[in-house]
Amino acid sequence: MKTNSPNMTADLEAVIDAVLLSVRDKRPQIELALAAFLSGGHVLIEDAPGTGKTSLARALGHHLSLERKRLQCTNDTMPSDILGVNIFDPQTGSFTFRRGPLFSQLILVDELNRAPSKSQSALLEAMAERQASIDGVRYDLPDPFILIATQNPAEHIGVSPLPESQLDRFAVSFSLGLPSPQTEADILMQAQAGIESDLSQPPILAKGDFQHLCTLCQTVQTNASVIAYLQKLANHIRAALFPNLSVRALMQIKNLAQARAFIKGRDYTVPEDIQTVLIGALRHRLPLEANETEARIPELIAEIDVP
Repeated sequence: MKTNSPNMTADLEAVIDAVLLSVRDKRPQIELALAAFLSGGHVLIEDAPGTGKTSLARALGHHLSLERKRLQCTNDTMPSDILGVNIFDPQTGSFTFRRGPLFSQLILVDELNRAPSKSQSALLEAMAERQASIDGVRYDLPDPFILIATQNPAEHIGVSPLPESQLDRFAVSFSLGLPSPQTEADILMQAQAGIESDLSQPPILAKGDFQHLCTLCQTVQTNASVIAYLQKLANHIRAALFPNLSVRALMQIKNLAQARAFIKGRDYTVPEDIQTVLIGALRHRLPLEANETEARIPELIAEIDVP
């Protein structure tokens, strides 16, 4: 079997290592987010404030050399705050469209579940079709277009659940959680010493390199036996947990598995790739608490024979 160029794999490993300087002890989450990016998927991070969600988005955007913007959602966020607005020019008698933060290669939508439902729905077309419609005119979004949304836990004040139609448009979700005690102590010591930000270092990838890697990632092969394994897992999960598991979700799992194989230097997927991305691809879709979902999925995986 062929493998990807060692330089490509080394570049992606260097990106992961560089992001680890900003988000310590979270390699599985970083790899999962990078796999989502390479497969053209969006990322949902659920955690309390101050756990590194914004740092992860900033570090990935920096080292992939992506143009990035940030939107802080509040309970009065309007769709125009996300999409942009047409401004009337009285001198010319015409309107000029002023683009909102959505028009960026990487947008961090912070605390999405604080925004009103109408504002949340403004993202649906963008996430699914990479375009936005404003006053009847369609605008293409940049290539690539990647959205990282964060949401606070459901028990926090002023939040509302995201609708299933929006959750299904995220390729993966995960929680970062608190660092280990030793890592926490190191972070506090560095903050006290005033150490320079990790983002002061040059990006790992040059502009345009990430788009090239995304194109190469699409050439990773998934043979019939791995597809059949994914279908068996899906049918088992449908019978045990979630009868409405969508075909779109399976497509995203397949694409994530291909991206993981690419990160690992292979041009073909194996069942382990499916197993590794499965929890992250499902935890936001299943009608269960995240910890219960993560406890059940490995059990269901173990009940299906690996080809």
